[in-house]
Amino acid sequence: MTRPGSGPQGIYEQVNSTAPQAPPPPGSGLIPGAAAAPPPPPPPNYGELGSGQAKADFAAASANGGWEFDPVAMDKVIKSLEDSLENEFREAQTHASWLNQITPPGDEVGSQGYAAAANNSGSSYQAFLDGAFNYTSAYLDTLKKIRTAYQEQDQAALDALRQIGKAV
Repeated sequence: MTRPGSGPQGIYEQVNSTAPQAPPPPGSGLIPGAAAAPPPPPPPNYGELGSGQAKADFAAASANGGWEFDPVAMDKVIKSLEDSLENEFREAQTHASWLNQITPPGDEVGSQGYAAAANNSGSSYQAFLDGAFNYTSAYLDTLKKIRTAYQEQDQAALDALRQIGKAV
C-alpha cells in the first residue's frame, strides 16, 4: 500500500501545486493567490540621452569627408531650440500644471474615479514634458559646446597662422 503524496502521483502533485501563500493584506486589491507586479524600472536619464543624441547626430553629419562646419546654420538650430524651450515647452508646462488638480464633479465612486484617473494622466503628461525638456536642454547644451569647440579651434588655427607669418 502506498502513502498519499508518494510515488509518481505525489511528485506530480508537488511540482504542479503552488506553495501556500499568506492572504493579501486587507484593502490591497490583490486577489488571494495572486502576486503583485514588480515595480516599474526607473525612468531614463533624459539629459544623458539628449546629450548622447546630439553627439551622435554631429558624428553622423561630420563623418562625410566633404562636410564643413557652418556657424550660421548651427546658430539657427541653437536659436530654434532655445525658442522652443522658452516658448512652447514653457507654455505646455503651464497648461499641464492644471491637469493634476481636477476635483470630482460629484461625491460618488464614478466622479472620484474619473478625477483620480484624470489627475494620474495629468501627472504622467507632466513627467513626459519634464523628460522632453531635459532631453532638449541637454541636446542644446551639447550643440553649444560643439559650436564653442569649433570656434576655439578656428581661433587657434588663425593664431597659429599669424605666428607663422611673424616668423617668416
